[in-house]
Amino acid sequence: MATFSIPAAFIRAPLDGAARHGISDHQLFAQAGIHTDDFGDDGSLSPDTYARLMLTIWRTTNDEAMGLNPEPVLFRTFAMMCRSVITCATLEHAMRRASAFYRLLPHSPQVLLEQDEQRTRLLISHASEYDTDHFLSESLLVIWHRFSSWLTGRGIPLLKVECPYSAPVHSALYQDLFATPVTFDAPVLALTLPTQAIQLPLVQTANTLELFLSHSPADLLARPDPHQSVSAQIRYRLNQHDVSQLPDLSTVADMLSVSGATLRRWLRAEGTTYQKIKDDIRALEAKRLLASTEQSIADIAIATGFSETSAFTRAFTRWENASPVQFRRTSYERKKASDRA
Repeated sequence: MATFSIPAAFIRAPLDGAARHGISDHQLFAQAGIHTDDFGDDGSLSPDTYARLMLTIWRTTNDEAMGLNPEPVLFRTFAMMCRSVITCATLEHAMRRASAFYRLLPHSPQVLLEQDEQRTRLLISHASEYDTDHFLSESLLVIWHRFSSWLTGRGIPLLKVECPYSAPVHSALYQDLFATPVTFDAPVLALTLPTQAIQLPLVQTANTLELFLSHSPADLLARPDPHQSVSAQIRYRLNQHDVSQLPDLSTVADMLSVSGATLRRWLRAEGTTYQKIKDDIRALEAKRLLASTEQSIADIAIATGFSETSAFTRAFTRWENASPVQFRRTSYERKKASDRA
C-alpha cells in the first residue's frame, strides 16, 4: 500500500468547513507543518500528512464535525465515546452504548442499530444542510466501519452502504473506501453488516485504546482498511479483471491459497457468497454503462458477461427492481433535473 494517497476530493471539504470557523488554509497548513511540495501533482496528500491536517483542523476549530454540522461536536468527544465502550463484551454491546452516548449530545450525529437474525444496519443521522460535499457523511461511514474492525481485531465485512444523496463526482473512490456496493439516493445513511459479525467479542483494552486515540479518528480516515475482510479481498481481485471475464470461485480460491470449500465457508460466515460478489460487480458496471453511455442493452449484456440479452435483463431486474430500460430512463431524467437545478 506504499502508493496509497488521499485524493484531493477528500481534502477540500474539511478545509471549507474550517473556513466557517474563520480559519484559513494558510493557518492550518502552517500549524500542521504542511508545505506546497507535500501535495502531489493531483492535489493528493500522503496518509500521515493528511492525518496531521485532520487533527489540526479538529484541534484548531474545537470541532470534530469540521464546521460541517449546524453545531460543533467538541474535540475529544470521540475519545470520550471510545472510553465509554471499551469495557463492552461484544461489538453489538459497544454499538448500543455508543448510540446511548451520542443521544446525550443531540446536536451531534446520531447512530442507531436496526437488526434481524441475518443483517444489522447501522443508521447514521446528521443535519446535512452544511455538508454540501457529503464529506461528513463519508467520514462517519468510514469511521464507524474502521472503528468496529479495530475493536474486534477483524475485518468487519460490509454487505451494503447507503447514501441519501446522488452519486458525487468522486463516487468511483467509494469502492476504495468501502469495497462493497454503494446505493445512492437512498432514504438513509447506513452501513449493513452481518449480524454474526456484530456479536464478535472486543479484543481491545483500555491500554490499547490510549495508543489508538493518540492518532484517531484522523488515521481512520487517512488509511485504507487495515483489517480487510475476505469479501473485500475478493472484490479487490475481481476489480482487476474485465467484468465480462470474471474468474470462477475455484480460480479465486487458488489466488488466496485455500480450497473452494474453505472460501465458501469464509464467505458464508461474512453473510455473502461468491455469486453475490460477482453479481454486485456486474450490476455496478451495468449501471455505469446504462447511465453514462448510449451502448445498446445487448452490448451492455456482453460487456457484463452475459451471452444473452434476455438473461441480462432478468438478472438486472432482480438486482435493481427495475429493468435496464427503466433504469436508463430514470438516470436520464435525474440528470436532466440536476442540470436544470
